[in-house]
Amino acid sequence: MRRLSLDLYGTKQAGRLWGIKIKEELEQMGATRSTVDPCLYEWHHPVHGRVFILMYVDDLIVAGERLVGVEAIKRGVSAKFEVRDMGEVKECIGMKVMRDKKTKKLTLINPGHAMALLMAFGMDTCTPNETAMASGVKLSNTGEDPLPDGNRYAELVGFLLYVSTKTRPDITFAVGVLSRFMSCPEQDHMRAAKGVLR
Repeated sequence: MRRLSLDLYGTKQAGRLWGIKIKEELEQMGATRSTVDPCLYEWHHPVHGRVFILMYVDDLIVAGERLVGVEAIKRGVSAKFEVRDMGEVKECIGMKVMRDKKTKKLTLINPGHAMALLMAFGMDTCTPNETAMASGVKLSNTGEDPLPDGNRYAELVGFLLYVSTKTRPDITFAVGVLSRFMSCPEQDHMRAAKGVLR
């Protein structure tokens, strides 16, 4: 996986035209835009294999089955734009990218965000939980023990939702359960949310 940084000439107009121009160039090279994510392109080549191109502002992250495919995309983009090859991706949008080439495993972690969350909620010295939510936990709205400040609960659940979609899909179910109680959270809900944070 390589990261290419494309130099733009900093005007707002260049920024607006950038998306249109890179789309045209990638499609001319034979890449197809994802129907799910407009920032993701896929390029199939009979020799070079499949290559994915992810666009974020003025950066492209290029990942492929073979390095020759990644290099082919780099050459094609370099022919039209001023490009700096930033090398192998080690960090992207605050996430660390760890690669184990032997097992062909790619891991994304977000340690800074998680630690900031723990510190914000005074839990930076707590013992980690084994699971996001204990089996059999049933949360409901009883109306008996409401939180004095529901915004704090909403803030925590929002942070957990962000983390679950980026680097921790294992907590997604628990966060989904917690999000059902955003309108009138109670003490039990906050305890469960803090349990997920642990």
